[in-house]
Amino acid sequence: MTKKINIAIAGHTNTGKTTLIRTLMKTSIGEVDDSPNVTKKGQAYYFDGLQANFIDTPGFQYASVLMMYLDALNENPNFKMPQNWQPKLVYDQDAVEALEKSDVVLYVASLSVVPDDSYKEEINIILRKCQKVVAVLNQYRKQLEASEKSAVKKRIDQWESVFKEQGIERIVLFDAHWDSPVKLNQLYHNILEILDSEQKSYFVEGLKRFEERQREIRQEACSMLASFIEDCREKAVVTISKEDFKNREKQDEAKEKLARIINGGLIEFVYYVCDLYKVAAEYPTTSKDQLLLKMQPKVHLLNRLGFAGGIAAVAGGFGAFIFGILGASLVIFTGGLGAVTAAGLAAAPIGATAGALIGSLAVFSDDGDIVTIKIEPEQMTILLIKGVSIIWGLSNNGYGRGRELSLNESKYIEERVCRIQASCTDTNWHQANKVTIIKYCEKILDLIEKEIE
Repeated sequence: MTKKINIAIAGHTNTGKTTLIRTLMKTSIGEVDDSPNVTKKGQAYYFDGLQANFIDTPGFQYASVLMMYLDALNENPNFKMPQNWQPKLVYDQDAVEALEKSDVVLYVASLSVVPDDSYKEEINIILRKCQKVVAVLNQYRKQLEASEKSAVKKRIDQWESVFKEQGIERIVLFDAHWDSPVKLNQLYHNILEILDSEQKSYFVEGLKRFEERQREIRQEACSMLASFIEDCREKAVVTISKEDFKNREKQDEAKEKLARIINGGLIEFVYYVCDLYKVAAEYPTTSKDQLLLKMQPKVHLLNRLGFAGGIAAVAGGFGAFIFGILGASLVIFTGGLGAVTAAGLAAAPIGATAGALIGSLAVFSDDGDIVTIKIEPEQMTILLIKGVSIIWGLSNNGYGRGRELSLNESKYIEERVCRIQASCTDTNWHQANKVTIIKYCEKILDLIEKEIE
């Protein structure tokens, strides 16, 4: 029989417990919503990649009442719960039953609340059932957006004081649906360190497999991006006679053709990488090679649904994020269409005004009677930054919360990638081969992953 670690996720109602499990498994299990007690019954999710059961528990509601009941039961095993207590303790008792099956407990606390005595009682109840507890202080970024950093630091100190009073020393500052993979690894390794020696031996093997799978998927995504960059270099080339180039209408047609080539490759990359991570989330332990077999044939689906429909079909909760990253590029490469919404993007005619901007973005090579128009290396860099931003967003953010990554979040991701890319050594995109491009993309992603904000 395969040995498994039972990891219970516990805490007050509406602190992000199910969201955390989604992020840990990189898949969309359970139900999430901004309301209390969305999880109404303890539910175990087996993750064979880690040989672990993640046990989602209902949130505590009446910990003080439950404490009185447990104390009374401890003194008198025949004590019967008063009838008026029973409706209150439905969720709390179910949480306790789930905790009794656990090897480790992750206690999720929200930084949006001050830890009063009710939270201390919750922790006390958990420690009665399991001594191996890792505290997760959730919603850090959300609080930074709403409060001064000093106020958030004070709240962190308050929670840390509560945990340490209860003898809990392992505390991880986290955002359940938005954080650095370094933090995710910290959380996993805190779990690992708290296990006994036998449990460690097989959990560490699961961690290695999990991390290797994520690397393989990311490398495949970088390979897709490298193919797109290579195609832009080799295929995004349009020639026109010098005589036709003097004709504004003919010049516009040539620029429109260039825009279509670039946009076609960009759309294909976006579709393919979205589908990769969508399938990876649906099959969280399937190997990379098997995932590729499960992916939809990109050409047929895109032809049937069109750009917006095709992306929506595979992007899931990343629609606004994808359009947020690509919007500027698609406007540039369609010749300056003005303000184009995500919904209207697919309907907008590519190259509608024949590219006042394309002219400034392309290289015009005059060879006798022929003028060649092609994309500049600087514009390849822009496309690479956008591609890496999409890979980063799909691979590390948004699994848990059940709603789209916003336009502001897409802007944040792209700015972060752009900053990291600027610190890297310049690459000659007209000479770089596919392996070089893949390594360059992976280097940017590695540098981002090592950052802890």
